[in-house]
Amino acid sequence: MKNKILSNNKSLCIKESEVVEMDKYKGKDKIAGKPIRLNRKKLMIKQSKDYAEVVFFGDLHFGARECDIERAKRMLEYCEIHRIYLFLMGDLMEASTRYSVGSGVYEQLSPQKQLDFIIDLLKPLADEGLILGTLSGNHENRIYKETGINVMKIIANVLKIPFLGDACWNLFYVGKESYIVYTLHGASGSRYVYTKLKSVVDIAHSFNAELMVMGHVHDLADVALTMQTVDRKRKMVTEFKKHILISGHYLKYDRSYAQMKGLPIGKEGSPKVKFYSEKHDIHISY
Repeated sequence: MKNKILSNNKSLCIKESEVVEMDKYKGKDKIAGKPIRLNRKKLMIKQSKDYAEVVFFGDLHFGARECDIERAKRMLEYCEIHRIYLFLMGDLMEASTRYSVGSGVYEQLSPQKQLDFIIDLLKPLADEGLILGTLSGNHENRIYKETGINVMKIIANVLKIPFLGDACWNLFYVGKESYIVYTLHGASGSRYVYTKLKSVVDIAHSFNAELMVMGHVHDLADVALTMQTVDRKRKMVTEFKKHILISGHYLKYDRSYAQMKGLPIGKEGSPKVKFYSEKHDIHISY
């Protein structure tokens, strides 16, 4: 049917006709291609499970001396072994330049080594079709600003995964359910976990998504907002949950910029999100 509803959540539904309209902007994800407005993905359900699982992975900052690369490798190996999907949140590279804050330009690995390593690191997961797409972070955008070269587009093109720009709508199909997810790398100077969450909640007011995911602030936290709406068809008040998620990081605190500035220690790692196939439900763990 032309107007078939793709979500059981009455306040967060997208009609098939609207998906087609948005999807015409998808492009073919070439280096010179059009940006993707709506990243549509069908997620396979885990064997003997009733959900698909996605890890939102970002703020690795590979090339920085404080990058916890061994911890990041363990997470990626876990995803590969258990066939868990990966969504890349940006700032995979440190990408310091002479105009960047601090002395990172003198302490980091060369940008070419960073680029080559990230491609090699992610290739096994990309080859298995487990990477749903990648955002660009403000650190990769340092190179773009100074040279006009978008290194995240290059990574996406080599790995044959969708390049999603700085922010993107996503529609994940899981069994008979569908989930609306808005992802962005973000830009916030918040210091504390509650102010970091507030910065995402403030953004979420403008985007009617079931799950809002943001990186950049180097912490791992989530909150679920219970909201009410009126179901016009059933003529009754219903409730739904809006999940807010900060997607973690992989920077050790000692000798870091955060330590130098006296910032609180943010929790390392990446969140795992379960999207259920037989009921409309989202579960976050880390």
